Amino acid sequence: MSKIIFLDSSVFIWGYNKPDSNSGKILRLMDEGEIQVMISEKVIDELRRYFITYYSKDVWSSVFRHITSVVEVIPKEKIIKELKIWGGKIKDKDLEHLATVKYLGLKYLIAYDWHFENFEEYMTPKQFIIELGLEAGETKY
Repeated sequence: MSKIIFLDSSVFIWGYNKPDSNSGKILRLMDEGEIQVMISEKVIDELRRYFITYYSKDVWSSVFRHITSVVEVIPKEKIIKELKIWGGKIKDKDLEHLATVKYLGLKYLIAYDWHFENFEEYMTPKQFIIELGLEAGETKY
């Protein structure tokens, strides 16, 4: 398999909260080294805010250690050119994600976020699981 993909924070959140979901399956593939995951610094920030708000700093610390042990975080300074190119073409909250995907030339931006629907790289977790030829759960996430 060995596909290189970008995961939005929504996939991590669903995957951690619902391990049997399509997002959970993607996180297992990531842990098993079947897929290579890239993320932006903004994904880390979004996850930090989510896990500290709804869980605790200790849970966030555990999640952070896990994520950074298996993904590559692309620094914002590397995507400055793409931020300028794609600014105004997507909501500001999603711009850094899209710019990272474009910078890396990735084929897959996996998210559960309709803001990405106009971009060819976008797939829901369910669509990605199906693309891999695996059995998908009923929900999109």
